[in-house]
Amino acid sequence: GNQQAALACYDKAIELDSTSSWPHNNKGDVLAALGRKEEAMTCYNRAIELDPTNSWPHNNKGDVLRYLGKREEAMTCYDRAIELDSANSW
Repeated sequence: GNQQAALACYDKAIELDSTSSWPHNNKGDVLAALGRKEEAMTCYNRAIELDPTNSWPHNNKGDVLRYLGKREEAMTCYDRAIELDSANSW
């Protein structure tokens, strides 16, 4: 897909409602797919700040940490994601 257009859309969504965790999480997904892992982490952290009960950014942050070789930190994120939503344990 057109990842640059997706980033622009998520930026606009954040501009329209900066309190929703989902645009931050989804922007993180696009950034991670582009290999921009540190920027993705910033998005996931912001999503978690906005809604600590949303399991998805915890899981996605775990994926980036695992990719970066930070397995213990990744496991902490995965454990939190499962604690919040046991269906989010794939």
